[in-house]
Amino acid sequence: MLTPLHKHVLLTGFLDVESRLKQMEALLVQGTRRYPLNEYVGDLSPTETKVVADYFARIRSTMQTCLEKHHIPIEVRPTSLRWAVQCGMTMLDVALADLGPKRLQGYGSIDEAGRQEVQSIQQELTRLTDRVSAYLSERLGHDLPERLARLEAAPGSVAMLSLLNLVVMRWQLVEFRPALDTIVQRLESPQYEIAVFGRVSSGKSSLLNHIAGMDILPVGVTPVTAVPTRLVRGDSSSALVYCAETNPRRIDPDDLVEYASEEKNPGNYKHVTGIIVALPSPRLREGVVLVDTPGIGSLATSGSEETFAYLPRCDLSVVLINAGSNLNDDDLTLLRALYEAGITAQVLLSKADLLKPADRQRVLQYVGEQLRRGLNLELTVHPVSIVGQDAALLDAWFEREIEPLWERHRTLVEKSLHRKIAGLRESVIAVLKTLLAKRRGTYLRNYDGAALKMVERLLDDADAAIERTEAGRRKWSADATAMVAAIVQDAAKALVESSRQGGSTGSSPVGQVVQQTFVQIGQTAREIIINLQRTLIRILESLAKTAPLAAADTASIRNAALAGLPVVDLTPLLANCDCTIPHWAITLPGTAPWMARRIVKNRLAAQLEQYVRLYNTQLQVWLRDTIAQLVEPYRSQAEVFREQLRRMTTLEAESGETADTAQLVADLRELEQAGVTCMT
Repeated sequence: MLTPLHKHVLLTGFLDVESRLKQMEALLVQGTRRYPLNEYVGDLSPTETKVVADYFARIRSTMQTCLEKHHIPIEVRPTSLRWAVQCGMTMLDVALADLGPKRLQGYGSIDEAGRQEVQSIQQELTRLTDRVSAYLSERLGHDLPERLARLEAAPGSVAMLSLLNLVVMRWQLVEFRPALDTIVQRLESPQYEIAVFGRVSSGKSSLLNHIAGMDILPVGVTPVTAVPTRLVRGDSSSALVYCAETNPRRIDPDDLVEYASEEKNPGNYKHVTGIIVALPSPRLREGVVLVDTPGIGSLATSGSEETFAYLPRCDLSVVLINAGSNLNDDDLTLLRALYEAGITAQVLLSKADLLKPADRQRVLQYVGEQLRRGLNLELTVHPVSIVGQDAALLDAWFEREIEPLWERHRTLVEKSLHRKIAGLRESVIAVLKTLLAKRRGTYLRNYDGAALKMVERLLDDADAAIERTEAGRRKWSADATAMVAAIVQDAAKALVESSRQGGSTGSSPVGQVVQQTFVQIGQTAREIIINLQRTLIRILESLAKTAPLAAADTASIRNAALAGLPVVDLTPLLANCDCTIPHWAITLPGTAPWMARRIVKNRLAAQLEQYVRLYNTQLQVWLRDTIAQLVEPYRSQAEVFREQLRRMTTLEAESGETADTAQLVADLRELEQAGVTCMT
């Protein structure tokens, strides 16, 4: 039978195994990335990587079974992943700050050309990290339905676009330029674009061919579509191909495969930027465009990049889930990206003819449930097919869900653009807030030296508290013999007092002293931990109030699991605690205390010392692990404050910063106020 100490050692070992598994899983991921700075060569085949990952899963399953079998409570301190990544991004900012021209001058003089080059590199990398920080602060993927509703109600107009354009130009937010240009182009040519998305071989091109009533788009079981292809209404069949280096060329639709397929245009080496196919199809309408996109997923080639680059342009998305495979992360990632861009989606279960009616219904329910779990979206999944009698499913869906949109496509275009402009405004605001937070950190460096000294003192206080706690843990069981002597002394006094009162009808007075002493020892250990916890929480709260250099997450320390305090089984020891002293000894002055100490010592001392040493060892292990649970999350946050403090006390302020910051505040306020007063 496993004792509490055995269980604790097992749990500690399992946590160490889990940590090492995570490290190796990170290596497996790195091995799949081709990147000059990657220190690992990807010499494992995809099959080997999959087998190793499966064995890791079995190791975890075995550990979980063991924990459940022996009723070992799992005490894992949960930490916000969002917070951890945000802290990591702050540390990236610190690293990038050390790449600036002023820092490099410490390693030798640098001319003006070199200074500009280094500054350009630093600004480009910082701009990217700012976008990540802004994305996390926006919480775009947290609640997609709520985001879509918010975008519907947000301001979006030509005036807002002008303001956004001004802000993007002023602060060199070049990453937003493509989105702005796309929206302007859509305003100039207000067409309603319905795009079909899906993994490779999910049936996108075949579905559009069926809707158009002619086999115009190339199809196949391998990646076929290389670039997005638009289908529009025309008096006759024709195709127009746009390339980056040449003027648009008109081709016969039968030659479309030469430009639109992955086979004839691998990796889009012909630099095709767009294809428009005009068809005299009765199902196409003026002002409405159907778009065939390259497949996504693990089998996709470079066309997948084209798909995600096109994604923000469409107004309505149709996402195909192949009935011959399961819904996977690629599908969820695509749908998440669509809704984060403010684009609604219709989900189709393609190739439904592969399933019997009963199986088809179960798969529809399964896909719908996975969408609810993975994205918190309530979406109806429609079965479709182009084969035989089941083709009626596709026809019915198109007539029921798509054709009614024809009559109000202009209104739908306006609503779609409204959402896109509102979403762009939210993204720009998030980046401006990130820039402002950085500049306010600079203000603190220049104008509030007392606050910086307070931050330094708080960090030092925390380090001192941690060191005192660690020192107390190391000295915890330094003198077990003295502790045993103290217990014997207290037990002897209790025995004499009980004998003078004529004995007790309850438990042994010696046993009571022993039990109370062990409880007090445990409470003392717990009090040490609670004091450290309170100190670290107080210091983090003070840091956040004194100088908002970085986010402070006290919840990771406040909610740390402090359970698992060892409880020693004293049953064998208590069985020997039924001590008595002769009645005559009580009547002799000074004899009773001496005799009581001798009786208790002779009967319990050796066994008692064994228990004291065992319990002290258990408490030392518990103290070590519990201190680590508190100190690790604190130090990860303190390091962010410390690095920011170092930057603020060593780097000089940029010239003209006060005026720039005032302009930044003004731009941010104007964009935020535009959200209060909806403009038309």
